Amino acid sequence: MACSRSEVCADSARGGTMPTLERLTRMLEFGLTAFPGTPPGVLTRTITSVLPVHPGDRHQARGNLTQTLAIVDLDDWASTDPAFDRLVSRTAGSGVAALAIVSTTGHAPAELVEALRHLHVPLLTLPASTSWADFTEAVTRERMADLHRGIEWRDWLLGQARPVPDGRHSGRIVRWLAARTGSRVALIGRDGALAAVAPQRSADKLTAVADKIQEIADGTLESAALEDGGTEIRLVAVGTSRPRAVLAVARESPFDHAFTRMIGRAADLLSLHLAVEDADTATDSYRATAIALCVAILQLLMVGEVSKARRTAASLFPGLLDQDAARVYILESRPGERDHLYDECQRSIGRHALIVQCPVYDEHLIIVVPQPPGAADADDRACTALRDLVALRPYRYLGASAIRPVAETDQAYRHALRALANARVDRSRTAHYRSQRRLPELLNEAYPGWATAVLHPLLGQRRAERDVLLQALNLTLQFSVRAAAELTGAHRNTVANRVRSAAAVLGVDLDSLRDRALTAVALEALLLDERADETVHVGPPDLQAYLDTPEVQAWKREFLHPLTEELVTTLKEWVLAGGDTARMADALGIHTQTARKRLRAATRLLQRDLLGQGADAYDVVLAIASEFNIPLPLPRWPDPH
Repeated sequence: MACSRSEVCADSARGGTMPTLERLTRMLEFGLTAFPGTPPGVLTRTITSVLPVHPGDRHQARGNLTQTLAIVDLDDWASTDPAFDRLVSRTAGSGVAALAIVSTTGHAPAELVEALRHLHVPLLTLPASTSWADFTEAVTRERMADLHRGIEWRDWLLGQARPVPDGRHSGRIVRWLAARTGSRVALIGRDGALAAVAPQRSADKLTAVADKIQEIADGTLESAALEDGGTEIRLVAVGTSRPRAVLAVARESPFDHAFTRMIGRAADLLSLHLAVEDADTATDSYRATAIALCVAILQLLMVGEVSKARRTAASLFPGLLDQDAARVYILESRPGERDHLYDECQRSIGRHALIVQCPVYDEHLIIVVPQPPGAADADDRACTALRDLVALRPYRYLGASAIRPVAETDQAYRHALRALANARVDRSRTAHYRSQRRLPELLNEAYPGWATAVLHPLLGQRRAERDVLLQALNLTLQFSVRAAAELTGAHRNTVANRVRSAAAVLGVDLDSLRDRALTAVALEALLLDERADETVHVGPPDLQAYLDTPEVQAWKREFLHPLTEELVTTLKEWVLAGGDTARMADALGIHTQTARKRLRAATRLLQRDLLGQGADAYDVVLAIASEFNIPLPLPRWPDPH
């Protein structure tokens, strides 16, 4: 249509439907007018063709005329059909959608008006100056334009059936429908909440039709057509699962059949996408539940509750934790990549391992891989798959423990953390825990039960209280109060209180680096000593004498061998300064930055993180104490009197 008919073009662009009587009456250049008293509702009838009817026509039009506008010249009919019976029969009686009359007087005979009203056929008038051929051509153009628009919106709707990255199909369809039709559109979700609306803040009419919305949601009705203060409202059910979502469309002009079909198709597409979104929500919920369950299983393993961990895992991973031994891996990446890396691990080894998003470090995945009896302490299938994942990105690192009993998962985790520190300085970005002889094992062999002697005041507590204090103290010394809380599922304040209680019972100062080192090594030795419960001690241990044994001296020399004399001296002052870098720098007469540079060099050579003053520092403290005969604290045993 010509752009001069801007009102009609705008309406058809909004409607995207076949031309209606109402639209044709707004084509002012033709002058088509509804006869006074014509109900507005009948003007929504679709018109796809125009049929001029003359008295002398030999053949009566046949076929489906329900979308045809018949046009007659009353002056031609008046002389041959004064009562207009034949006219009514050949038009209204044939099932036309409407009748337009051309009359020089501008009036319609009462008998014709009454006959058409009886047959529910609307009557319109057309000026004698209007070219019927031009009018017919205009209707055809309108129809073709609407067909093209119909193809466009169908293509658009079909395009919405394809997945998009953000998955927000419903809101996109609602906005499109509102913009395309000039209507106010709202989607009420299955939960009764407003899921999408366009334009924004245009859901004001929903309150007035809330009862009908509820009936459709409940399944009592499939759809509803209502009117509220001059606004036409259509409500359509979306989906079949009850409660159902409801699509609401409101506009000031009436709805025609084609527009109603458009709403129905949009509702069908929304139903499809809501089903997909529901499935995605269920998948996300299952995923979140599985992730939380894996964390809970790990927490049980970390506190030695193997039986409970197996029962908890049985529903999600039947048989996974049935083996008595396991290896722990820690896979490190960027925090923002962890979800993606988690999915990759699940695809690669999910059936053979417990994969946990670390509750402490956002960049870590913890992988517990059960091992069959007699498994060699070498790379397994899981390790190969994890190495392949590390090789894909330069910022990924992998640390692996040795094979340990499942009941010692906490120790395996600590070993994997230590291996991870080594991996960060290894060209392959992967490392296994080096299982060479360590100080706690050497002391256990030379002085069986020494750890029980050091920890005697704490071990003398009631069993239930003793176990939780030992656990909290051990994990806090290895990691932190926060990490211990996350790994065990306890509240941070609870863990902190337990640690303070344990320190008070032992009489140690956990702000002291040497106190922490001694206590941590004693706790690890206690876990390694299978005869700890059988040994009875009557007095405090001689720690300085323990460190003077040939075995410990050999361990110390091997441990400190990579360091230069300057770095050994630096570490001596670092231990004496309690790990305080500034005090160490003052004692050495060097700048603080130089002191930190030396600590970083020692970190690289010893493969121990010394700047963090975590568990990696404890072996270093005791090796330096042995080298320079630095006094170590003893637990302040309670006075027997």
